[in-house]
Amino acid sequence: MTDIRLKQYRLDSMLQFGIICSIVWMMGIGSLYALYCGLRARSIIKAYDGELVGMKRANWCVISGGIGILAWLPIFAVIVMRRYT
Repeated sequence: MTDIRLKQYRLDSMLQFGIICSIVWMMGIGSLYALYCGLRARSIIKAYDGELVGMKRANWCVISGGIGILAWLPIFAVIVMRRYT
């Protein structure tokens, strides 16, 4: 297997797991991991100057992970405020 094909395979695996985590959500941890996968995949794709594909899936992970985290923040804030008031 060539170096590029191996990198693409690893990138695809990371993005697939990131998409699954963004859908499942797992109390916000899935969203956080999806955001991490998306940001990391975008930087890897940019570093290889178009030799690797998957920018749409990386953007999906970033957007859905970000939305999931934003949805979790108010819930966390309410829990903290009730605990300390």
